[in-house]
Amino acid sequence: MNFPPQLQQKIEKWANSQGISTEQFVLQAIAEKIATLSQQVTEEHTQQNSEITNVLPLNQPNIYRKEGILVVEAELPENFDVNAFIDELREERIQDRIT
Repeated sequence: MNFPPQLQQKIEKWANSQGISTEQFVLQAIAEKIATLSQQVTEEHTQQNSEITNVLPLNQPNIYRKEGILVVEAELPENFDVNAFIDELREERIQDRIT
């Protein structure tokens, strides 16, 4: 595999210290990273499922993260105009960029 020279040196150093080839070290590192990511996804999925199954009092927002984005599930107030809200946000953003 082609790694930047500095990274290649570190890989070789760690592989040698563990008594394995650089290829084995890279494969092991990738396998460990995949296992860690898989565990995180499983934990997030479990947490989301438990949050969904929790019964919340009426009019209480349900707040959770989905794919790294904060999600707030709540009823909108009466007479809430989504288009006007979006226009206000756009205007604020434009003003922030101007100043």
